[in-house]
Amino acid sequence: MPRRLAFIAPSELGIVDYDEPELAPGQVRIRTEIASAKHGTNLGMTEGSTLRDAHFDPQWHLFRENEPAPAGAAPQPRGMAGCTGVGVVTEVADGVTRWKPGDHVFGYLDVRETNVRDESKLWELGTIDPEVALCLDPAYVAFHSVRESGVRFGDSVAVVGLGAIGLLAVRMARLSGAEAVFAVDPLAIRREVALGLGADEALDPTACDAGLVIHEHTGTQGVDVAIEAAGSYHALDAAIRSTRVGGTVCMTGFYQGPANTVWFGREAHHNRLNFVVPHGCGWANLPRDYPRWDENRAHEAMVSLMRKGILTAPGVIQPILSLDEAPEVWSWVRREPERVVKFAVRF
Repeated sequence: MPRRLAFIAPSELGIVDYDEPELAPGQVRIRTEIASAKHGTNLGMTEGSTLRDAHFDPQWHLFRENEPAPAGAAPQPRGMAGCTGVGVVTEVADGVTRWKPGDHVFGYLDVRETNVRDESKLWELGTIDPEVALCLDPAYVAFHSVRESGVRFGDSVAVVGLGAIGLLAVRMARLSGAEAVFAVDPLAIRREVALGLGADEALDPTACDAGLVIHEHTGTQGVDVAIEAAGSYHALDAAIRSTRVGGTVCMTGFYQGPANTVWFGREAHHNRLNFVVPHGCGWANLPRDYPRWDENRAHEAMVSLMRKGILTAPGVIQPILSLDEAPEVWSWVRREPERVVKFAVRF
């Protein structure tokens, strides 16, 4: 039987067998070559408090506390959230016209030996580096973080939290013409990658007051846009302190618990900051510039930029493990994050 990486307990990854499903009309089967998954979202879903004691009601757009989530909302064992993968088409269903067996494709794939996807949800790999293709999912969130926070040519930008989303936001801010890009993260491995992606300076918030340093390097004013991508209230506070009067703080992170450590009565209030949660986070299903931009156009734009060699991601995918080695990586994510940027599994 084929195998997959799955949560076999809330904080434990394992390898489980699964049955191959029959193809429905319009679907293709893919033999996975390499696949990756989100870190922060999975941590929030498995160990965070936001979803543990309440569930989001999409009809009312409210979290309902002290009510059980609908039956089947979190089955176990389950895959990892937000996976992206590369593979080869092995079978196509009736009506499929875009793909044939042998085609090299990528898209939103689970960390499993085979995947079944609708033909419209895949892209031709072609000349795209597979490790860049694996960044499609975090790139989608970074793309909207940069666009919806209003980064403009000549702006100064800080990105606080350098997971895959933050690192790609650094790259996109630089590509957007930012005059200065500051990257903030306590992990040296991620700061080094950020410098390779175009950051002017990478700051360790445990070794300095990042907000103060950024103000010093911007003539006391702070940045026009700060993108918080760590999902940490300490990181959000650093983003707020980094931003100039009337600037924008983009809250990309998935926060857990009450914001007891954020002082909204200090810089956020006195500097009249704007706050935005970008498309790609939570359950909002339309970007702010819809209908000019929608999910399909955003994906096509990113794939085109990857194909042209403009959107690159050197150093983002590390480490790369075998499936048998992969369960150990979750202990690294939780306890030794300096060993991981965005892990991938090669089949």
